[in-house]
Amino acid sequence: MKGETGHGAVDDAQEKGRRVVQPCNFRSAGRLSNESARALSGLHETLARNLMNSLDVYLGTGLEVKLAALEQMPMDEYRAVSQLSGYCLPCGLRPSLSTVLLEIDNPLMFTMIDLLLGGSGAALEEARDLTEIDEEIMLGAATLVAQQVERAWNPAISSLVPGSCVKPMLAHKVFPTTEKVLRIRFELTLAGMTGALHLSFPASFGGHLVRNVKTELSQTMGIRYMPLPSLQHRLLDCSFTLAGVLPGVQVRVRELAAIEEGSVLKLSAAMSTAGRLTLEGKPLFEAIPVRQSNQKAVQLLGLTQSTGWLED
Repeated sequence: MKGETGHGAVDDAQEKGRRVVQPCNFRSAGRLSNESARALSGLHETLARNLMNSLDVYLGTGLEVKLAALEQMPMDEYRAVSQLSGYCLPCGLRPSLSTVLLEIDNPLMFTMIDLLLGGSGAALEEARDLTEIDEEIMLGAATLVAQQVERAWNPAISSLVPGSCVKPMLAHKVFPTTEKVLRIRFELTLAGMTGALHLSFPASFGGHLVRNVKTELSQTMGIRYMPLPSLQHRLLDCSFTLAGVLPGVQVRVRELAAIEEGSVLKLSAAMSTAGRLTLEGKPLFEAIPVRQSNQKAVQLLGLTQSTGWLED
């Protein structure tokens, strides 16, 4: 399931009343439902605020952290994007045997290192490989992030234990090859630079995390976590155009030309002639006009012969 901030353009278009058509991705089968995505987004928006507060103190400078995307992808797609990261730290989930991979891109990583060494956080002029000293410095910041993740995910997990740094090209090997990966992206802005921090973990653990979020909501808020109603129930609140018509009625042009305000146009149809009730222009019932109190109405006589479209 893609959760990119690019959907903001779609939301703007919908607010302006324009119809938005998006391409269908059949590879999305089995991905997170909208309900589960909302639950995970709410959880990690809180995590973003906690990370901002803790990293502010640790790095000694103001920064901004916000949730940017929530994506679920197959392993081949994840392998391609994970190689773009700079710092990759596997963390063991307890009591489960799953792994969470903390990924920080190169610009953000070296800005953090410069700040922790007493610098201004200036960006590197030339890209370079990560040294052992860099890894030791980053381990402190990564451990702080792991602690905040552990608190946010409690009670779904009991602990999140940082391991040893791995090369980006080998990052995908910490997950089973047949497993889909959930990748949550945070945008960090500090010292005038914006970079990305990712949390990646198996989609199977994501389902476990969603269930715990729903359980906690129901217990702490005293309400039942209610899913969205089904499509069938949502359709019951939609509006459709109904019309009562008299098919086959003919009127001379001279009669139409003589119409003016207050005119009465006589139709060549007997009172016993049945009309039709149409739904969005399609015939649905045979019907005759009647009055109910002060309201105009139609009395339904029976289904027309061409209502097979209702079963399509």
